[in-house]
Amino acid sequence: MKLKPLAACALACMVSTPLLADDAPPNYFGLFGSYVKQDDVRARDDGIGAHLIYGAPLSAPLSLELGLFGHTSKTEATEESQRTLGLGIDLRYLLGPSRFAAFVLGGTGMQFEDYGSAKGQLAPYLDVGVGLQAGGEQLKLRGEARYYAIFDSETYTDEDVVFDARVNLGVLYSFAGDEPAAVETAAAAPAVDADSDSDGVPDSRDECPMTPAGVLVDSRGCPAEVPAAPINDDLDGDGVPNAQDECPDTPPGFKVNARGCVEEEQTVVVLNDVHFEFDSAKLTEGARRVLDRVVLGMLSQADLRIEIGGHTDALGTNAYNLLLSQRRANSVRDFLVDRGVDGSRLTVEGYGENNPVADNETEEGRARNRRVEFTVLKN
Repeated sequence: MKLKPLAACALACMVSTPLLADDAPPNYFGLFGSYVKQDDVRARDDGIGAHLIYGAPLSAPLSLELGLFGHTSKTEATEESQRTLGLGIDLRYLLGPSRFAAFVLGGTGMQFEDYGSAKGQLAPYLDVGVGLQAGGEQLKLRGEARYYAIFDSETYTDEDVVFDARVNLGVLYSFAGDEPAAVETAAAAPAVDADSDSDGVPDSRDECPMTPAGVLVDSRGCPAEVPAAPINDDLDGDGVPNAQDECPDTPPGFKVNARGCVEEEQTVVVLNDVHFEFDSAKLTEGARRVLDRVVLGMLSQADLRIEIGGHTDALGTNAYNLLLSQRRANSVRDFLVDRGVDGSRLTVEGYGENNPVADNETEEGRARNRRVEFTVLKN
């Protein structure tokens, strides 16, 4: 097989990509076995070898990969073994969530070929490739096919470029797997409405900003347990005194009628910004504490029906953001159902980036757009 004309236009197909809402994932290491189909001009048999990579993600989809590879093959005429070693750097872009995704890559490097008794040759190369990866957060299976253009006119005087193909199959290991990310936004500035004590009340409205973990709070962010409460106290902070409150466990942020119950249609932002673990739909401890208040309210008001809506900012692809918002909304629903809320009272919708509440051109605006909303539905 003569490998030739495909490379010229494909080698330049690296495009700039926007970052997703989350910080970059942890670094990873890959070990692969390789099968190499070499250009016919080399007059060699196919090669067998290995390929190592070290990946440093720049964002959730985009990574910089350093690669070290090598293989051996034999000349067709003399059966003499020849060795090839290479070192290169590539950009890899994931097309989907990291646990199951296709990807494209491309880059450059140097390749050394040892011709046995003849003097070896060092030559630059360009490569492009496609592949698939699947697995858990720490360990994944990855397969890929790469196409190389090696600029070696010294060895092959009648050829300016020779073309090889390499197929790799192996595993990726992520160095930080399940470690939760406490902040999903850039560290340069605090997120809008950050919740420093994780009590479910944003700092901008928190009158008791250092509430200890595990303490139930009211809508002001202060401990809700009031000893020797007078009859006119309002334990759930909805504005209706306990003596008149027919729904005494209303979650913070919900508007109620004179009886203290949620009736009118309304939308309430329940989770903002950093309440999910990194690049996943897994709820953080602070998010669970907020949702425990929602559970109490729904159990005390059995006719309350809500839609759980997931939203993202506009960074990243629309398809990925829709998927992430749906997964996170589903995670909230599953939590409520596990705590005893009837699933028939809950509907779920992932809106992705389609319903922003702030400007996606600023970090502050993007932080506000990453949210989960509860919308009260008509009975």
